[in-house]
Amino acid sequence: MKKLVYLLLFICIVFKLPAQNKVVVEAIRSFSMFGPSMYYLEDTAVQSSIKNKLSVVLNKYYKLSFSNQTLPIENYTSTEALKNNIGKFSTTDTSTWHLFIEVYEYDPVSFLTGSALEAPDSTIISAASSIFQISCILTNGLQEIVSNQSVFAAISNTETAGFGIRPKNIFLTKKSFASVVQVGLQMALNPDNETLVADIKAPAVYYADNFMMGYIKNTSKIIVNPIKDSWNFSLLGNQEVLRMGEQLFDEIWVKRKLVDSSASPLLLKKIKETGNTASSDFIYLRQECRDVYQDKNYTLKIATEIDPYSTASSKKELFSDFLSGEVHLMLEGKDTAAIFGINKNIGDPNKQVYLDKTTNGMDSSSIAKVSKKDFPFQVTYDYQLTGKIRGERFTIQSFWNHEMKEMYLNNKIIAIVKGKTDPENFIIVNDASNASIMKELLLIAYNKFLL
Repeated sequence: MKKLVYLLLFICIVFKLPAQNKVVVEAIRSFSMFGPSMYYLEDTAVQSSIKNKLSVVLNKYYKLSFSNQTLPIENYTSTEALKNNIGKFSTTDTSTWHLFIEVYEYDPVSFLTGSALEAPDSTIISAASSIFQISCILTNGLQEIVSNQSVFAAISNTETAGFGIRPKNIFLTKKSFASVVQVGLQMALNPDNETLVADIKAPAVYYADNFMMGYIKNTSKIIVNPIKDSWNFSLLGNQEVLRMGEQLFDEIWVKRKLVDSSASPLLLKKIKETGNTASSDFIYLRQECRDVYQDKNYTLKIATEIDPYSTASSKKELFSDFLSGEVHLMLEGKDTAAIFGINKNIGDPNKQVYLDKTTNGMDSSSIAKVSKKDFPFQVTYDYQLTGKIRGERFTIQSFWNHEMKEMYLNNKIIAIVKGKTDPENFIIVNDASNASIMKELLLIAYNKFLL
């Protein structure tokens, strides 16, 4: 586990009351345990907001005139580099005051390991995703300390109307980052400040992409409330409840014999094409599920080969050798509602997620860089289901380690769903007037054998 390193400027000077004068920022030193967030400081809009805040605060509390300068941003990638870099004064002019600023981001667990905070502050920090430290040392023209304060912001994210892929190491949009720094400067330069830890609820942050962002403008996010094995949500003005049931299996071909006499000719053809009928068993992985309000019971059946000589390292891997072709089924009662095939690891060269850019998940104007280099990430589908449902062609594409799913009907995208093991929220992209098919696609997409 990382240990917290308190990063201080070592300036051997004494305290004295301020006098009116101008002030210069000598350094804004930054470091993040997570990595990307401090790159926001390179943004001209963020720098402008910092300068405006400093101008107001320094004049209010110390009657100082802030010099309109280029901010000296120093972004460090290790604590050792920080410890070996002490603060320096750019001038000996006694009419000039000096301000040193530090902006650091900590992992809450590491922070608590090295801190001795009061219980209320520790509770706030333990519930946070990220901890920001903003420190300010202000000296007069004689290089005597006038103010030296550190404050902390405990960052946690709130659900917004935004949609997309959430980074696991970035917890602020550019706008929120600028606001946190401004609040921190206001507190750290206030001689009467008594707050050490601020609890900040920030809007969720998302990676930018070239295929999902455009859709959220014309729709709204539907939240799914999971209760045990059920999903509660509102669709087209109606409350809906879908429920996942048991995971079982049915034998098709076992010990060189056909057990299921109802097996389709296509299924038997695909079994024989494996060339393993003498050694492998073939089964249907069976998932029971239900549309509660419509009183409909469904059975999902995934045709799978079980190889006795498999080198699979887990039960999940052993039961994931799905047969090729449209031999997998969704039954409503005894009637076939859908047939489909399953393909894995299909790349899409036209879809990219930008790991070097963040957004609020709602509009392109919020896009901001978090890296000097470009990091476009080509989407590869964990699985792609294609087939027919109620006589119409459909496709379900799962990506980002199963966290996101696209749904198409007749080659037209109708929804994007977020959630790995269960749907968490989704957006309706185009006309989805057939709520029944939409719900059936959700059940197919989230059957537990595909994870």
